[in-house]
Amino acid sequence: MAEAVVASVLEEALRQASERIAKKITEGKKLTSIDVIILLLDQINKRIDDTNRRIDDTNKRIDDLNTSLNRRIDDLSASLNKRIDDTNRRIDDMNRKIDDLKEEVKLLRQEVSSIKSDIINLLKERLTGT
Repeated sequence: MAEAVVASVLEEALRQASERIAKKITEGKKLTSIDVIILLLDQINKRIDDTNRRIDDTNKRIDDLNTSLNRRIDDLSASLNKRIDDTNRRIDDMNRKIDDLKEEVKLLRQEVSSIKSDIINLLKERLTGT
C-alpha cells in the first residue's frame, strides 16, 4: 500500500517537473543537468508504465489461455473417462457372456459324458445279451 502511494507521489512530482521543464523549453531557456535528468526519469517512468501494461496484458492472455486449456482438458478428460467406462462395461458384458458359455460347455460335457456312459452300457448289454 505504501509503495503505491510513494509511486503515485513520485509520478505526480515527475509530471509537474516535466511540465515546468517543457515551459522552460518553450520560453527558450537553457536546461540544467537536473532538468535533463528529470526528463530522462520521466521517460523511463513512462516506459516502465508501458512495460507494466504490456506485462499485465500478457498475463491476462496467459490466464485466459490457461483457463481455455483447462476447460479443454476437462472436456477431453470427461470424454475419455466416458469412453473408458463404456469400454469397461463392454468388457464386463463379454466376461459375463464368457462365463455363461463356460457354464454351457460344462453342462454339455456332462450331458455328453452321460450319453456316452448310456451308449456304453447299452452296447455292453447287447454284446453280453443281458
